[in-house]
Amino acid sequence: MALVDKDHMTILRPASEAKSTAETAEDDIQLKALAHAINSASNCGEYRTIFQENISEKNKEELKSKGYTLRTAGIADSERGTIISWK
Repeated sequence: MALVDKDHMTILRPASEAKSTAETAEDDIQLKALAHAINSASNCGEYRTIFQENISEKNKEELKSKGYTLRTAGIADSERGTIISWK
């Protein structure tokens, strides 16, 4: 289930809906952060970004299904995390 939007934050939902939201919230929030990082980099003319957090398997599959390439950043990159590229 999707995150509760701000217009519905004051509406008491059934516990089953709250549970469903909680179960998917972490992946949903991370996917928004990934989209922000990718869109910000592409707006600057970049073809890659480095995401510092561990990416969930669900979100890795989502990125790959949209054509992104993922690889672990290493010493040569002077960074930690996952390099997401779209070149």
